[in-house]
Amino acid sequence: MSIIEPDSRHISVLLDELVDSIKIFEDRKNIVVDCTLWLAWHACKIIQKMKPWDLFVWFDADTRNLALAKEKLSFLHSEVEIILIHSNFSELKSKLAEHWITSITGIYYDLWISSLHVDDADRWFSFRANGPLDMRFDASTWKTAADIINYSSKDELEEIIRYYWEEASFRKIADRIIQRRKQEKFTTTADLANFIDEISNYPKTKTKVFQAFRIAVNAELESIKVSITDAIDMLESQGNIFVISFHSLEDRITKQLLKIETRDCICSDLICTCHHTKRLRLHTKKPILPSQKEIDENSRSKSAKARGAMKL
Repeated sequence: MSIIEPDSRHISVLLDELVDSIKIFEDRKNIVVDCTLWLAWHACKIIQKMKPWDLFVWFDADTRNLALAKEKLSFLHSEVEIILIHSNFSELKSKLAEHWITSITGIYYDLWISSLHVDDADRWFSFRANGPLDMRFDASTWKTAADIINYSSKDELEEIIRYYWEEASFRKIADRIIQRRKQEKFTTTADLANFIDEISNYPKTKTKVFQAFRIAVNAELESIKVSITDAIDMLESQGNIFVISFHSLEDRITKQLLKIETRDCICSDLICTCHHTKRLRLHTKKPILPSQKEIDENSRSKSAKARGAMKL
């Protein structure tokens, strides 16, 4: 298998669409940022487009992903300068500033978790096999899914279930969690999966529950808001941003953040007082969706939506 062909363990979604969206300029130094490296398939393709002495920066909160991707990129033998940053992309501005980077020509996000996280029990994210109830992308942070489930207040649990899970019976489910943890704490993925089986017959409930607590553990939605806002600020003129999301809340946040920057006014006054200036032009008005061929080849791509824009 070629080093730049997708690994069967993690097939990058909307690969060509993302790669095509990142413009490589001939008249300036390109600085491209990959905010969710995973196994570097997007990165490999984009680096091949870049000029010698351009700069490619990658972020990943998971050190194991970084190690695997670094090994993969070493086979490219590229003259592009590459910087590896172990960090959540919410720290985009501050981490880039440590490398004296204040502007960028392109940036992209693939917000789905790596298939390695889902498929391997010791990656903590899945109910397919038993493992510790952890769900952290960055193992150096302290709060795990078990901590949240076992020690959050009733109000906190209700908010997670209502907002991240989008579940109407959030109060009832929070009560059931509290009753169960009084008798026995949740410690493994099997504990949580078996509990869900007891309270729901709906086949997708387990997926939604695990997703909700993963989002809570990693503060994913808050990180997306901060990072995309900072990315727009840092983009140079004609630079591009591209975001692939897999959850309705992620897509909603992305849509709102991009759309607001396509307007000359964001206030409701008859005479504008906000002094907001339009900064983006959307690639497409509607989200970009995977083709039926891609869905047939990779069922995980079915829920993907991509949105992109260019800095004016």
